[in-house]
Amino acid sequence: MSDRVRKRFPRGRDIHPDARLVVIGLGSNTDGPAKINDAIEEISYRYDLLARSTRYVSPAVGGGEEEGPSPGDGSTSAPPDQKATYSNAAVLVRTSESHDTIKAALGEIEEALGRDRSTPDAVAIDLDILLIQGQVIREGTRIVVPHPDLETQRYAAIPSAEVAPFLRHSVTEARLSELAAALA
Repeated sequence: MSDRVRKRFPRGRDIHPDARLVVIGLGSNTDGPAKINDAIEEISYRYDLLARSTRYVSPAVGGGEEEGPSPGDGSTSAPPDQKATYSNAAVLVRTSESHDTIKAALGEIEEALGRDRSTPDAVAIDLDILLIQGQVIREGTRIVVPHPDLETQRYAAIPSAEVAPFLRHSVTEARLSELAAALA
């Protein structure tokens, strides 16, 4: 990303008493493996990176309010401007930062890696907070953390369970491994 030399966040360094485990979901439908690797590298510069999942390939599912229209129906014959598959992964980090601070940092990483929200069908990189240990975050009446897709979508549940099978969903109290097994 940058020509300057940066050091990764030293593993195990964020020992602040308020530090929590955070699962971050990564997705891309344009050059997925490279973009996901770049995003993980950037995350490791900012956060105490504890684990990273295998990269998964999945069909696109309907977009949320921020993403715009569905990036595809999962078929392999999507038009050139509409990618039908996504590369997905998850990382587990430890941080004492607030939800808003993490969200802003992930937005900066997305922007630096070429995320353009005006073209919702071509997602260079999408970074979402899937779970913050023991926290429920609401925007208005809608729960945004734990991420709603964590209970219903394999692309979120399976990589999350790979990096933190022991963590519990902050609303249902189900372990991430249980959520993934229910969707398998």
